[in-house]
Amino acid sequence: MAKFVRLISLLALVLSLVCCERDGLQLNVSVGPYSQPTRKVMLLYEAGFNSLGGELAGNINTLKKGYLPGGSKDDDVLLVMSHLPKVWRNYVQPTSPSLVRIYQEHGIPVTDTLMTWPAGTSLANKEMVTEVLSLVRERFPAAGYGVVFSSHATGWMPAGYFSNPKTYEGNDRSNNDFYFAPRIRRSFGQEFIDAGTKTEEIEIFDLAAAIPYRLDYILFDACLMGTVEVAWELRNVCDYVAASPCEIPAAGFDYSTLAGRLLQPEVPDVQGVCADYFARYENDSVYGATITLVDCRSLDPLATVCRNLFDAYRQPIRTLSGANVQTYDRLAGQKGYYAFFDLKDILREAGASDEELAALQEALDEAIVYEAHTKRFISLELKRCCGLAMYLPAYPDYRSDRWHGTSFLDNFYKTHLAWNTATSLVE
Repeated sequence: MAKFVRLISLLALVLSLVCCERDGLQLNVSVGPYSQPTRKVMLLYEAGFNSLGGELAGNINTLKKGYLPGGSKDDDVLLVMSHLPKVWRNYVQPTSPSLVRIYQEHGIPVTDTLMTWPAGTSLANKEMVTEVLSLVRERFPAAGYGVVFSSHATGWMPAGYFSNPKTYEGNDRSNNDFYFAPRIRRSFGQEFIDAGTKTEEIEIFDLAAAIPYRLDYILFDACLMGTVEVAWELRNVCDYVAASPCEIPAAGFDYSTLAGRLLQPEVPDVQGVCADYFARYENDSVYGATITLVDCRSLDPLATVCRNLFDAYRQPIRTLSGANVQTYDRLAGQKGYYAFFDLKDILREAGASDEELAALQEALDEAIVYEAHTKRFISLELKRCCGLAMYLPAYPDYRSDRWHGTSFLDNFYKTHLAWNTATSLVE
């Protein structure tokens, strides 16, 4: 089908803490051959049959208190696909996922259940993502579509690795550091199945393959998704990706303004969503925040610069311990190995020249529309943040140094990630 593209500038928001933004942010709104050429659809996809169930239920309630579109055939569409436990942390009793449309009539919120699935159906698999998004487009023809994915997550990592690296790495480090197990988290999306005895999750390349049409935006209300590997994997299925290089507090985005930002303006204000999230935590005495908005259509120059630098500094990167590199993950090294490092800081520590780092920053500025970070995230200092995390390959004697990847992760990276195909970070 023929598509026409409109480019409309969004107003930039200015923050008072450490942040950067690009003027003239433009979002493509795909105008299709529909009777509603300007209608927008926002889908909140909550894979919440896990320990976040209570927070995700609260987010839906908060969403209803903010801006809501009308419910006519010409109005914008706010949809929530959600799967939550009936009782917090009760994974034995199965529940039914449902797709609902939320709108307002005379100022009163209305929740219209469009479809339910059998009890025990998991949302944390690629088949469900494809089924739901296909259903959304079939039921609600529109000019543009966007998705907010909410669940546990761990960026590009293989499913299950973050919560239990010992399963993959064995006892290579010959110590007890593997014992520490924070909240179970996965690449993206984690739900308990089989009466709570197993979990299911979606790896990032499967998530990208599951999206059946191009989206205007994907926003991750989920931890550790602000990596170059994630953005590159999704570049062919969406225009913009917003995510946090660090974890995200359980309460997540500002749901009181979310629908207003994405549906009320003529063009979704994705940058405003990022700014609202940052504002929520920038003065928080416990958490802090990181958030990055990437224009996926502008990533090619970054890949080109990185490929050249990875080739030029392959040996220094290979022998670099990440102890002096900015990390975005405060937990993984306590039970395994760190894997989320600042992309630019890796190359700085590897010895890239000022001119090379300037070229890298130029490519980053082209791809990153908006970036903001506080000085700390919980216990983690944030000193040198370019906005995108990246993997640091295995150290030759990696068993003695947790500040980098491992042989297992290197092999996974080479065989599964499109970013490595584009840049040859790991040979």
